[in-house]
Amino acid sequence: MVSRRNKDDKDAADFHPATLPRRVFFAPNPSRVSHVPLPAVKPKKSELARLMSHFALFREIPLRTLNEIASVANVRVYRRGEFLWQRGDQVGDIFLLESGFVKVARRDRTGASKTYGLYGPGDAIGLFAMCAGMKHSIDAVALNEGLRTICIDALDFLKFTENSALLSANLRNELTRFTEALINKIEVVTAGAIPQRVAVLMIQLIDRYGVDADGHRARLPFSLTLAQMSEIIGARLETVARVLGEWKRADWVTTDAGGFDFSRLDKIRELLPN
Repeated sequence: MVSRRNKDDKDAADFHPATLPRRVFFAPNPSRVSHVPLPAVKPKKSELARLMSHFALFREIPLRTLNEIASVANVRVYRRGEFLWQRGDQVGDIFLLESGFVKVARRDRTGASKTYGLYGPGDAIGLFAMCAGMKHSIDAVALNEGLRTICIDALDFLKFTENSALLSANLRNELTRFTEALINKIEVVTAGAIPQRVAVLMIQLIDRYGVDADGHRARLPFSLTLAQMSEIIGARLETVARVLGEWKRADWVTTDAGGFDFSRLDKIRELLPN
């Protein structure tokens, strides 16, 4: 009988590194993350209100109210690997993600990081901890250089919800989406074998953030390193690399610095658990 360890070693041996660029094997080194803030120009209040109107959190909110909220909002830009907040921080702001992606994660006692959700353009984060009135229980980390956010003071925002039934209802809907993100995480890690886990993760991301969809084709407009993917699905990096290598050789997917291009979503969907 072949041991699990020997099987994983064989999987790694069968993978040809030339099929994927070397950079995808490594997450950014936190010690090398620059802490020099990127410049952020705050739009005029009317433009900021217009941008906010595209978020589900502010759907159908009257322009007058949006302008009032925009007057207490700021724009911040983050470098890749930079924290929006860290575990144990007091809740200060909520964040509207205008461009780029954020992972929320937590380190265990051994220092291993576990990812609990991915969020991108159109999402609002920090709402759950704000409503629970507690400190952040997870880290929020920028996955892209130049991640752009609209930040609103949490206490100011809560005051607006007290005076707007519609905004309060939108907030409840966003909290439901947060719960759905946790359910999605459970679906990924319980999907079965590693190819099934990778397939569930990719289809979830495509359904939520995919662009240029046409039949069995779609683009996922952001890049995940193999280290990040293995962390999310709970698998060895080498095994995830083997799965993606097989998909690339079968022409199901190609990758570049900006993301993933899928040409055979039908094949990937066939891997989804029943």
